[in-house]
Amino acid sequence: LIHRLDRVNYDYFYQEGSSNTTFVETVYNSDDGSWFNLILNDLHFFRRTGQRGNLAMRLRLGLSTNLNSPFAPFVLDSRFNIRGAGNRIDRGTGTLVFNAEYRHTLFEGDLVAVQGVAFSDLGAWRSAGGDFDELFDPELLRHFVGPGIRFIYKKAHNAVLRIDYGFDLYQPGERGVVFGFGQYF
Repeated sequence: LIHRLDRVNYDYFYQEGSSNTTFVETVYNSDDGSWFNLILNDLHFFRRTGQRGNLAMRLRLGLSTNLNSPFAPFVLDSRFNIRGAGNRIDRGTGTLVFNAEYRHTLFEGDLVAVQGVAFSDLGAWRSAGGDFDELFDPELLRHFVGPGIRFIYKKAHNAVLRIDYGFDLYQPGERGVVFGFGQYF
C-alpha cells in the first residue's frame, strides 16, 4: 500500500511546499505461518529562499518486523539516506534519518543551470533483533556533511546530474563521493 500527498510547486528545478509518502507492506510466509510487516514514511519540505536559493529537508522513519536476520530491510548507504557513507555498510529493522540541504543556483541559462549544494545527513538504525531505543542512541548516530554540485537540463523534468562529497563529522576518515541522477530527495 502506498499513499502520497504532494503539495509541492515546481518552477523548473526550484521547489516550494511539502509532500508525504507512506509505504506499508505485509508478507505472509506459508512455510512457517509468520508475518513480515514494514512501514516507511518520507516527509519532504521545500522552501524558496530569495531568487536563487532552495532549502530542502526530508525526515524518513521506517520500522519493520524485528527479526534477527542478515537481510534486514533498511540499509545505510549513500544511495538512499546518508551521502558519503558508502555502499550497504549497515542493515537494520528500523531507520530514522533527517536530511537537509541548501541548493544555490550559480548559473542559469535558457537550457541549463548549475547549482552548488551544502548538505547535512543525520541518521540511526535499529540493528536486526535490536531495541527500539537504538534509533536514538548517540553511539549509533551517523552524521555526514558536505558540498555538492548539480548540473541541470531545464527542458526535462528532474534531468539533474548530481555529485556530492560527504564526510562523517564524528569519524572524519569515513567519507566518499556520490554520483547520481535527479535531486537526492
